[in-house]
Amino acid sequence: MQKKILINAITLERGNIVPLLLKIKKWQSLGFYVAIFCNEFLKDRIDKEALITDYEYIELKNTKQITNKFQFIFEAIRRNLLAIMQKKEIAKQFDVVYSISSVMDLVLFAYFLKRKSGRIKWITIFDNIVPLNDPGNKILRFLAWLFFRFSLFFLKKADKIFAISIELKEYLVKNGFDHDKIEVTGNAVEEKLIRNAKKNDKYIIDALFVGRINETKGIYDMLKVLEIIKKEFPNFQLAFMGEGDEMTEKKFRKKINEMQLNKNVQFFGYISGQEKFNIMKSAGSFWFLSTSQSESFGIALLEAVCLGVNAFAYDLKPYRAIYRNNEVEIFPKGDYALVAMGVIRLFKSNKSDNIKGTALLNKYNWESIAEKEACSF
Repeated sequence: MQKKILINAITLERGNIVPLLLKIKKWQSLGFYVAIFCNEFLKDRIDKEALITDYEYIELKNTKQITNKFQFIFEAIRRNLLAIMQKKEIAKQFDVVYSISSVMDLVLFAYFLKRKSGRIKWITIFDNIVPLNDPGNKILRFLAWLFFRFSLFFLKKADKIFAISIELKEYLVKNGFDHDKIEVTGNAVEEKLIRNAKKNDKYIIDALFVGRINETKGIYDMLKVLEIIKKEFPNFQLAFMGEGDEMTEKKFRKKINEMQLNKNVQFFGYISGQEKFNIMKSAGSFWFLSTSQSESFGIALLEAVCLGVNAFAYDLKPYRAIYRNNEVEIFPKGDYALVAMGVIRLFKSNKSDNIKGTALLNKYNWESIAEKEACSF
């Protein structure tokens, strides 16, 4: 009998959905029936990506557009309440409910669905922790940490947890989770798009960051690095690919103005598909200066490395297990001056592509991870 999987995506419309769609494509090829519970905005994004077509769309109606972090909190709670009201009908239809992340907004509905029907398997991904002392608004950080602690309580009801690193599995076990229900899967990149990526001379990018425009990602340290490099290379171009909430982006752009870096910074916004990887491959270097304890893998960093781009990052524990052969230049956390010196050295040397990095591409792909997860369905 064909198993039916429900993807809980009720707050996912602004996230990176491509890895999920690649997994769904693989699950469908293995004979699973897939439905996605989301709003109309996310459905439009899914259809534009054109990676999957034959899926059931279950609409979460009456959702509001999310514009900032504070509003996200209230809207996420409201959406979960709306979803929980539909749990009785949904519980009858599915064998598995799947959470793409173990954050509170994607855990709550799945928890209540599991409580409603014990026969449903709840499978979730555990991809990061939320420390209390990360940079950013203190109230928001406290609320994020508090909701994370609540999510750990609900998460114990899950049947299977896929952790993306050994460190995250160890964290869960230390917090009272059953060792046997947690499996380490790692993370992956979009292999086909990376192999097909071509440099494009229309993109004049000396350094690139891909990800959320957020304090925890080291965006202000990047400006400090740029400020030093500008003295050596006045026309150096740093580009940001991604989006942040309205308040964070406004504050960040103001800082760029204050530092007189306007002519050295570009914003691409959110880009996906082949164009994203063509832009990444065209960059002279890739910067990923997160200092956050919650950084567990850094997919964008791995993508850049697999594309052969020379990359610079702060020393975070998960990277030590991935980049064992100097595929990334690693620097002490917060030492932006040393990063700047490394970048200047790179551009003065006319160093070739990151050949060691391209060798990692064969090791990380979504298809193998999707197969591993499917064994638990």
